[in-house]
Amino acid sequence: ARACARARARSRARAPGGTEMGKCSSKEKPAQTVKHKAPTKPPKDRKNLNPADFVISKRTGEVIVKSEGSIDGEQFNIEECKDCDIFLLDNLACAFVDECENCRIYIGPTESSVMLRNCRSCDFVIACQQYRTRDCTDCRCALLCMTEPIIETSSNMQFACFDFGYFSLRQQIDRAGLRPWNNKWWMVYDFNKNHDRPNWSLLPQEQVRGLLRPEAAADGLSPEELEMDRVVPVTLGSRPRPSQESCFVVFLPDSEAYIEAFVTKTDRSPDWTLARARTTLLAEDRIKSLLLWAKEPKLIAQCKGREVTGVEVCGPGVWEKVQEALISTGLAAGSKVIRLIPKEETPTMAKAFFEAWKDEI
Repeated sequence: ARACARARARSRARAPGGTEMGKCSSKEKPAQTVKHKAPTKPPKDRKNLNPADFVISKRTGEVIVKSEGSIDGEQFNIEECKDCDIFLLDNLACAFVDECENCRIYIGPTESSVMLRNCRSCDFVIACQQYRTRDCTDCRCALLCMTEPIIETSSNMQFACFDFGYFSLRQQIDRAGLRPWNNKWWMVYDFNKNHDRPNWSLLPQEQVRGLLRPEAAADGLSPEELEMDRVVPVTLGSRPRPSQESCFVVFLPDSEAYIEAFVTKTDRSPDWTLARARTTLLAEDRIKSLLLWAKEPKLIAQCKGREVTGVEVCGPGVWEKVQEALISTGLAAGSKVIRLIPKEETPTMAKAFFEAWKDEI
């Protein structure tokens, strides 16, 4: 993959003359999103890397945990494993999973692509920039993916939103340049689309927590980690909405803490459901369209050339409930950077922001 090649190039730039751990290659469907630049990493000595440390091969019935720092942004391969529980709890450059069967596999935040090939009856939880399968059957996947997931010559694939956590996940996601608010887990692109018998479907979200067996990795994951607040918000994607009533909240630049607080509030409010979220740069004319109702000219300059985040929540009476929360809870402290789109404009502006307005490249 081109993105994987770029990740390797960055590694070589950090350590000129270093050796490559492997070759990443596959055809790519052009990405339709802006990649968030990963933080610059300090140089490291690649000369003493042992390729065997970055491969799990021909294992059966084992629990294998790669802890933080053990992969450290390198390529990783998993091949010909059966009935294994595998946890890659670290950053990766790219990953390949080949010819695995009846395995449960977690792949930590990956700077470029994850490729699954010839896998059967496996469950995956993956955070990556790009995701692709070829010749896979009966696999279930929960994704954090910045581009449209791609399947090719694969069948009976199921997809849901990423829902997993541990202490270092937030930092790993940031190092990989992934954006939790830009998860396209449901926008699956099938190269071999079959209208009569679709090759993929949506996995019920309540089944995601059962894809992995974290208790098997007791040495690498504590019960406290698994009960932490979500780092990656669970969105409805294309699932049916429990209510047609919705509200659209816009967060201006430098409001990350308030976005997280709002998403946590949504998680804990039984009648609220997070429908979709997006962080993006907008052209000046679109910023004006989005915030014209506010009659605050300074907002245009405040947002120009900087990212804004939109969050849509649905539920009965949700607009009024969110309005009240923005006034009467700790979210009120964010009044300078939070704007609730007027109720009558919510359908039009949400459709424009989430569907019509493409990313500025």
